[in-house]
Amino acid sequence: MSTASDSNIEYIDWNHAFDTLQKAYQLGIFVLIIGPKGTGKTTLVRKFASQMGKELSSVNFSLRTRESHLIGTNTLDNGQINFVNGVLVHSMNQGDILYLDELNAAEPDVLLRLDEALDDRRQIVLKEFHGQTIKAKDNWFVIGTINPLSHVGTKELPHKF
Repeated sequence: MSTASDSNIEYIDWNHAFDTLQKAYQLGIFVLIIGPKGTGKTTLVRKFASQMGKELSSVNFSLRTRESHLIGTNTLDNGQINFVNGVLVHSMNQGDILYLDELNAAEPDVLLRLDEALDDRRQIVLKEFHGQTIKAKDNWFVIGTINPLSHVGTKELPHKF
């Protein structure tokens, strides 16, 4: 998780991307940015979060990213079982901007859990924690990025996604 207070982030907005992100945010429509590595996708997202004055919760997907990174996990502390929120649940509770970087490098089971939170209900049932339902705050916003399929380690996203 990073703070969005860094106003020194430089991004040259050639294609009016900030306006597009602002409109999507106002409409509550999640965004997917597609482009090759090194074209400024992450910088754009960081600058947008900074301009909006919002916290930025991030996940960089790979074959090692597990559901527990997104959802959370049970821990044992002084003989008590506690649930520690993952980045997805944390961002939904806080109303952060959630940045899903390299989304098409994620495993299918991870995408399925993510899909549950990204539909129009914007909620997720924590089967890991007594079936508790987490409903995202109204100002929760999600930006995903993918690299073209020609990039090593990427794959086509399911059509439902």
